[in-house]
Amino acid sequence: MSKKLFLLLLGLTLLLVNAPAAVAQVHHLTIGLIGDSTVATTYGWGPAFEEQCTGEAKVLHFAKNGATLESLSKRMDELLQYRPDYVIIQFGHNDQKKYGPDVYRTKLTSYIQRAKQVGVKPIVFSSVTRRNFGDDGKIQPRVANLKGDLPSFAATAEAVAKEQGVPFVDLYRISVNHHNTIGPGASQAYNFNPTDTTHFSPEGADATAKLIIAALRTEVPELDPFFD
Repeated sequence: MSKKLFLLLLGLTLLLVNAPAAVAQVHHLTIGLIGDSTVATTYGWGPAFEEQCTGEAKVLHFAKNGATLESLSKRMDELLQYRPDYVIIQFGHNDQKKYGPDVYRTKLTSYIQRAKQVGVKPIVFSSVTRRNFGDDGKIQPRVANLKGDLPSFAATAEAVAKEQGVPFVDLYRISVNHHNTIGPGASQAYNFNPTDTTHFSPEGADATAKLIIAALRTEVPELDPFFD
């Protein structure tokens, strides 16, 4: 056997021997997103969140405009069939139009338990705030014609997460503090259109995704390597 051929075969052998180790070092992660329009691909923060993940993280978009925990129950089951590593659950804006925090608690608990039953790790989010300001220049929760305000639903989400032993991101508090800090003028850049203070412009989605990822780095630190 020639020296050149020997070296070539030796190189191929070493490559094959080391290949499993190289593959093992590549970590892949799947994160499912389920919620209402503030998460969805239309004008929610979901796409911006995906853009700020590394190539090793895959995001499954199952949020839908106008959704409640009740209306997306079957869609949750569909998402779980993909067996993502994590599922982020954020509801409240439309739920509060249909039922109060007690019913919300029951339905949110069901989502969490169903995820855990199939080995998927749930992460509970409270709702991102609507960007409605009072005369004092601070966020004013909407209360008219609703079964409960967003602070009440956020407190319920936190209580359920604690009861179920799963991570909780208080996106309501985080987003309220953020918009109270930047003020009504700067907050307008987040609007999907001049009168839409709920959904996001690309700038608003990007900024909100950054707030979310900063919180996840703390609350779910094992996700940190999967964010840019």
